[in-house]
Amino acid sequence: MGVDIGCFPADTLIPLLDGKTAPIFELLGRELTVYACKPDGKIVAARATAQKTRQNAPLVQVTLDNGQTVQCTSDHRFMLRDGNYLAAEQLRPGISLMPFYSDQDRDGYVRVQQNYSGRMQKAHWMVARSGLLGEIPRFDGQRTVIHHRDFDEANNDPANLEFMGDRDHSRFHRLLVERNTSWQSPAFEARRVAALAAKAATPEGHAYFAERGTRNLMAFIDANPGKLSKLAKEGGNGTRGAKVLTSDHPAILATRHAVGVCPECGREIKSAIGMNRHRKWQHGYNHKVVDVISLNETADVYCLTVPGYDNFAIAAGVFVHNCSMRLSVFPIQPDGLKLEEAKALLLKHTRFGPGVGFEKRERGDHEVLHESTWDDQPLLGHLFEKAAAQIGSSGSGNHFAEFGTLTLGAADLGLEAGEYLALLSHSGSRGFGAQVAGHFTNLAERLHPNLDPAAKKLAWLSLDSEEGQAYWQAMNLAGRYALANHELIHARLARALGVSVLASVHNSHNLAWKQQVGGQELIVHRKGATPAAAGQLGLIPGSMADPGFVVRGRGHADALASASHGAGRQLGRKAAASKLVRKEVAAYLKERGVTLMGGGIDEAPQAYKRIKDVIARQTDLVDVVARFTPKVVRMDSGSEDI
Repeated sequence: MGVDIGCFPADTLIPLLDGKTAPIFELLGRELTVYACKPDGKIVAARATAQKTRQNAPLVQVTLDNGQTVQCTSDHRFMLRDGNYLAAEQLRPGISLMPFYSDQDRDGYVRVQQNYSGRMQKAHWMVARSGLLGEIPRFDGQRTVIHHRDFDEANNDPANLEFMGDRDHSRFHRLLVERNTSWQSPAFEARRVAALAAKAATPEGHAYFAERGTRNLMAFIDANPGKLSKLAKEGGNGTRGAKVLTSDHPAILATRHAVGVCPECGREIKSAIGMNRHRKWQHGYNHKVVDVISLNETADVYCLTVPGYDNFAIAAGVFVHNCSMRLSVFPIQPDGLKLEEAKALLLKHTRFGPGVGFEKRERGDHEVLHESTWDDQPLLGHLFEKAAAQIGSSGSGNHFAEFGTLTLGAADLGLEAGEYLALLSHSGSRGFGAQVAGHFTNLAERLHPNLDPAAKKLAWLSLDSEEGQAYWQAMNLAGRYALANHELIHARLARALGVSVLASVHNSHNLAWKQQVGGQELIVHRKGATPAAAGQLGLIPGSMADPGFVVRGRGHADALASASHGAGRQLGRKAAASKLVRKEVAAYLKERGVTLMGGGIDEAPQAYKRIKDVIARQTDLVDVVARFTPKVVRMDSGSEDI
C-alpha cells in the first residue's frame, strides 16, 4: 500500500493562508493551512502538518520556466497540469505542471487564480468554500461577507476569519473609526501620505503603484468607453485639473490594441497584458519544466501531510504531492482518551470486513476518486463504483485500527521526547485492488500457457507490452487508493477528537517500485517488505498486543534498501485456528492491557513472531526512532472470535 516518500530540504518555501511564506523546516510542530489542488484544477484551502522524513537524502534540482528552481528527492512527485503526478526524476523539459498564481488586489486582499477556470478568487472565500469555517450562514436582509479579525486582509488563516452580514460589517467598522478619533486626525493623514510616498520612492513600490494605476485606468476605459475624451473636452471639470489621456490617445491605443503573435500557437493576441494571460492559461507559461539535474549533495528533508488532498503549493509556483505516511500522533497525553471513548470512536468512524463500507451519506471524498485514470481502462471504469463505495474502510485478516501510546526516547519527527496518544492503521486497496490483482494474474497465466503448473503463479507481464503498461497503471492507482483509505480513516478520527495531527508516518508494502539498482532502473517488488532507503521513515508493527516500531531506513544495498513490514507469521491461519486456545489468547491480551474489538484467533499474538527478535535481526537495515504500544484495537472477526 502507498507510494514512495519524497521530500524537500529545510529552506523550501511554502505559501501559507496567513499571508506569510515560510521555510518548511520552520513549520514543524505548527498547525498549518496551505493551498492544495484537486485533480480538476480547483484550488482549495487545507489543513496540513509538517515532519522531517529523511536524513542525508540525495537531491535533484528541477528548473521551471519562471526561473524558479526546486530541490527535492528524486522520487518526490509533482502534480501535472492534467491532475496526475510524476516523480522528479521522470520529469522532462516541456512537461506542464499544475500552476499556483496569487496576487493582492488594490485593497490588500489575496487572490488566487483557479486553474479550472482561469479566474481569480479571493482567498478568504476559498477558505470558506473549503469548509474550514463551517457552514456558510445567511443573514436576514443582508449579504454574507467575511471579516478579518486582525484587519489584515492578507491573513486568511481560518482562525482570523468570521462571517458577518454586510451591513453589520460596515456598522462595525464605522464604530471603530468613531472610537479611534486618531484615525481621522490631520497628523494621522499626514503620516499615511508620507508612508505611501516612501513606498512609492522604492523600485518595488513604484512598480506596484504603476501597475495598479494602469490596471485601474484600463478597467475604467472598459467600463466607460469615450468618457475620458468627454472629460478632457470639458476642460478638467471632474478631473481635478489633471491631464488625462483619452481612450483614443495614441499612447492608449498603442497599449490596448497592439497585436502580437503567440510563439506557441501562432494566434494573434491584442496587448502585452492579453499575451501574458493567453500564454499562462493556454500554454502553461511559468509552470513548464526546463531541466532536471542530479546534485552532488545531500540534505535532511521534510514534507507536509495534507489529508484529503495529498498535495500542496510551494512558493516556486507549482503543486507537489505530500508524504505517504500513516501513523498519526495527536497532541493528547495517552491517558487523555478514556477506554470507552476510544471504543466508541473506533466503532463509529471505522468499517471492517469484505464488501463493507460507509453509508453513502457518510462516505468521505478523496482526490483519488476524481483522477482521470479511472477512464483509461475498461477494467478501472468497471471497478470505480466498488472503490467509491469502500473508500475510507478496511478489510479483514490482519487489517486494523488501534489507539495506543507512542514513546519517543529523543526528539524526532518534529516532536519533543515523551509519550503521545497515537493512531496506527493497516488497510489496503480493498476489493478494487484484489480484483485488479486477480485480473492481471489470470491474464499473465493465459499469456504463458507453457509454464510448468507448479510455476504458473510466477507468470509475468513485460512492461514493454500493452498489458504490462496497463497493469503498472492499475497497480499504482490501487496503491494511491490504499493510501486514500488510510488518510480518510485518520482524518475522520482526528476530526472526532477535535485535534490536528502533530506528526505522521506511513508504511508501504506489497507493491512494486521503479528503483536504481547497480546503475540500472529495475522493478523491485516488496512482498512482506517495506522500503528502507537511507533516512526513509517507516513502520514495523508487531501484533494486536505487541508493540510496533517507527524506524528510519539505512539504505542497505544488499537488501535492496528494504526491511520487514511487520513481525511476520509463525503459524498460518489454519494452524493458528486449530492450535491456539481462546482463553490463553484472552489472558495474553489482558496481561498487556489491550482491549480488542473483533479480531479472530487466526490473528492472535501467538500466531506471530516476537517483534523484538525481528527488530534485533535487522539493525543493519533500520534504526529505531520510536515505539508504539497498542491499547484499544479494532479488527474484523476472523475464523473464530477471541
